[in-house]
Amino acid sequence: MSNSCYDFINQGQAQNKSGNYTAALDDFNKVLQKCDAYDAKEKGYAGKAAALNGLQQYSDALDAAKKGLAMNRTSLDNLFEKANAEIGLGNYSDARTDLNVISQLTGKNRNVPQRATLYSKMAEIDTRQQHYDQALQDMQQAIAMDGSNLKFYMQVGDIHVAAGNYTAAIGSYAEAIAKGKNDAEAWKAKTTTIIKLYQSKYNATDAGVLARKISAADRQNLCSNISLAKQAGLQDMGIDLVQASICK
Repeated sequence: MSNSCYDFINQGQAQNKSGNYTAALDDFNKVLQKCDAYDAKEKGYAGKAAALNGLQQYSDALDAAKKGLAMNRTSLDNLFEKANAEIGLGNYSDARTDLNVISQLTGKNRNVPQRATLYSKMAEIDTRQQHYDQALQDMQQAIAMDGSNLKFYMQVGDIHVAAGNYTAAIGSYAEAIAKGKNDAEAWKAKTTTIIKLYQSKYNATDAGVLARKISAADRQNLCSNISLAKQAGLQDMGIDLVQASICK
């Protein structure tokens, strides 16, 4: 692999990691157009698939990953992106098969965080199929392997929300925040779920109706969390409306 191709790949991977998927897609298209080395093209297809998955262009991502696997059927990166694309397309059985292949290929791999990510992907599949108990078991495995990954605690919260267990979800988001994810994303998840909890508790989806029904203690809890969320940088029109209606 030439130095220029190596630089394009590193640049594209950094763009994917930062969520700049359009820029990453441009970088990896350049790799595939200009680089002839076998290893460069394999990484080029994997990076392109990752960018397309980030853009939610799952059919194109699947095609790119398959092209990478045609070059190397044991390419972990291409297998992983193929599984991601299949999850996006709802092909859960195929995605699970790919993740199991990765697990077998990395069975003796000491890269524990990588293996933990496989469990989180299994949990994503189980959640989409409404197998919430299994999804939570998957996440227990992931956290046991890599408890420093704060996204895992957020994912546990998301599973609880999907299952309608708002109290447990709030606890998971609070744990993520306490462990260091004190950002707008985590506070939005926590605050939105508190609102859902009270909407369910008081049978009131309208902010004005909720304002009339909510108890003083619940009002204080909700408004305190909205205030903390704003301090963490949260900007959300829906939450602003709730705050204006309830936190007067």
